[in-house]
Amino acid sequence: RPEVTRGYATPAIYRPRRGSVQVIVPGSYQAASYRLDTGEKLWWVRRMAWQVKCVPIISEGTIYINAWEPGPRRSVPPFDEVLSQYDTNRDGALSAQESPEPKIREQGTWNLWDLDQDGVMGRRDWEFYQARLSPENSLVAIRPGNARGDLTDSHVLWRHHKALPNTSSPLLINDVIFMIKDGGIVTSLDPASGRVLKQDRLKNAIGKYWASPVGAGDKVYVISEDGDLTTLKATGDWEVLATSRFQEDCLATPAIANDRIYIRTLGTLYCFGKGPR
Repeated sequence: RPEVTRGYATPAIYRPRRGSVQVIVPGSYQAASYRLDTGEKLWWVRRMAWQVKCVPIISEGTIYINAWEPGPRRSVPPFDEVLSQYDTNRDGALSAQESPEPKIREQGTWNLWDLDQDGVMGRRDWEFYQARLSPENSLVAIRPGNARGDLTDSHVLWRHHKALPNTSSPLLINDVIFMIKDGGIVTSLDPASGRVLKQDRLKNAIGKYWASPVGAGDKVYVISEDGDLTTLKATGDWEVLATSRFQEDCLATPAIANDRIYIRTLGTLYCFGKGPR
C-alpha cells in the first residue's frame, strides 16, 4: 500500500450482521476495511489525518475513529478537473511539466507522487497527492453496513473536529464517548449525533496524555504523562471523583481485569483492588 505512508494505529475486527468478518485499518488519509480471510479491500473513508494513532471503537454496527495531527492544509482540485485543463497531450495522465502544482515540479520530489513509477501521475497518484495536502482532523463515525467502495460522502454519520487527542484513543462506555487531550481537556460526546455533552479541563492534571482512558462500571480512569490518575464519573455530565498522584512518568494505558486495575509507570507496575481473592 504505497499510498499509506504512516500507520501507528492498531487495527480492529468488525463483524457485520451479514457478510464476511472485516479488519478495520486506520492509515494515512483514509480508514479502510479488508476481508479478514482474503485481504480484499471492501470499503474506505477518506479525509483522515496523515498519522493516525488511535484504536478504532466498534459498537452496534458503527465504527468511531479519531485522527489528529498538526500541519498546514489546503484544497486540491479533483483529478478530472485538472486533466481537462492541463493534460495537453490528452493521454489521460499528467507529466511533471503538465502539473499545475509547483510542489510536484520541485526537483527531487517526483518519486514521492508517482507511486507506480511509470513516469506520469494517474488518478491514483493524484488522489494520493490530493489527500496528503487536505487531511481532516476529526473523530468520525462510520456506519458501513454492507456497502462497498468509497463511503466518505455516503456512510459517515458525523465528524467532530475540536479538542481531539493526538495519541490517546477515545473510550465508549455507558453510551457516552470520552476523549482526553493534552492539557487535561476532557470531552464527552453523544455517540449517535456527535453532540458535545460536556467539555472541561482537569484542573489538577493538566499535563500531556499518551495513555487512553479506560472504564468499568460507573467510572472512567485517565492518567497523564506526569502520573496523575483522575477518576471520573462515567456519565455525559461527568465529574471528577478523585485524583491520585504517582509522582512518576506514565505513558501506558491502564488495564482492568477481574475487579482490579493495573497501572504501569516508568519503574513500577501497580495493581489496585479490594484485596486478596
